[in-house]
Amino acid sequence: MAAGLLLLGDSRLPAGGHAHSGGLENAVARGEVHDLDTLTDFLLGRLYGNGTVQAAFAACAALVAGPYGLDADGPWADLDAELDARTPSASSRASSRAQGRSLRRIARAAWPEEPWTALGVSPHHAIVLGAAATRARLDAREAAVLAATNTVNGPASAAVKLLSFDPIAVTVVLAEMAGHCDQVAEEAATAARTVLADGDWDRLPAWSAPGLDVCAELHAREEVVHFAS
Repeated sequence: MAAGLLLLGDSRLPAGGHAHSGGLENAVARGEVHDLDTLTDFLLGRLYGNGTVQAAFAACAALVAGPYGLDADGPWADLDAELDARTPSASSRASSRAQGRSLRRIARAAWPEEPWTALGVSPHHAIVLGAAATRARLDAREAAVLAATNTVNGPASAAVKLLSFDPIAVTVVLAEMAGHCDQVAEEAATAARTVLADGDWDRLPAWSAPGLDVCAELHAREEVVHFAS
């Protein structure tokens, strides 16, 4: 299990995550994030908003991949549509799908025996992450942990580049958020199990962070940027 977590959680995994700031670049440009305290607030807002949704869908994808496998008989299209509906920003949807395509290419190379095409041409990242987690012998909660930490690790790394923060200081911020990530992942996995048990997709988390959606859309209109999102 630990090896699978290290593999899919490694920042060196060539899935394109390093090219995305998760809205942080625009927040920095507008002066909303300028020190470690405001970075912490930004990361917590992202975790409990977008992170909760991503973690739940990663857990759900992991659970779906159990009984159905990665074939067309699974409710992959429904899962994709539900996550799409919970991602208001067109720019964020595009970023999620771009990273999903990259991660699917990696998964197809690592586990070529699986029919990854069932996930669609441009699947959302969290859904691919959840499905890939099962192939790395991880359970739904561990898939949710990966998704939750992913929503804060990317922006934190971007903060080091954009604001010249001490990497050690940023790592301390992330370490202090570990408990929050565990809490989000646990609740997300529980929600995913409940949803698959009763078939009510509406019970999946639909938290939103309008400020992040605004950042994503404004960032997409900028002519010169350091990150894709």
